[in-house]
Amino acid sequence: MNAPERIADLPTVDVNLIPGPAPESLGQLFEALATAQGEFMPIAKNRTAYVIPKDMGERPYTFEYADMQEIRDKTTPALSRHALALIQIVSDKPNGGTHIRTIIAHKSAARIESSLSLVRGDADIKSFGASITILRRYIVTAMLNVAGEADLDDSSDPDAGAGLSPVAADVHTGMRDATTIGELSKIMGGLDKADKGRYSDYFNQRMQELREAA
Repeated sequence: MNAPERIADLPTVDVNLIPGPAPESLGQLFEALATAQGEFMPIAKNRTAYVIPKDMGERPYTFEYADMQEIRDKTTPALSRHALALIQIVSDKPNGGTHIRTIIAHKSAARIESSLSLVRGDADIKSFGASITILRRYIVTAMLNVAGEADLDDSSDPDAGAGLSPVAADVHTGMRDATTIGELSKIMGGLDKADKGRYSDYFNQRMQELREAA
């Protein structure tokens, strides 16, 4: 599969540390997160990206990455054992575009919160939906401090990955043809665990497309 060409202007991610009522709450959050990180299971690079650079003079290349389902499967158990929750909220902006809010919350009510807004601009709905899926994955891997994709420095192209986003999600024909969010959710709910993992990125992409089209 080919990758979307570019995320034209990579948006700025704002990150904030927010304490709970008790003065020691941030320390408790940091301790719990550090311990959980030491218990994360190995994350498999279960998807392969085939990237065609915008400059046709550059050679295409591939790299491997982990989809969101794989990342969550390998990190959620350890987070839960230490009273941590990872929450991601995607909402539409009144003036167009999308806001992604990602939270790592501790039982003490302390939390680490990131905020990112992405303007759709001239991008078509499918490209914009793919960008949302990619950015969600990037934010989660950064906040959990896990490696979600292979190091592009291993590519023979010195400019490999510069400004480029990874491969588009595997396409599920039923999800592609769904015309409502309810229909899309029903299709996702009927898949087995393996296919849910395989198509989770595409599900999120189609969800965004249907919300944009509504």
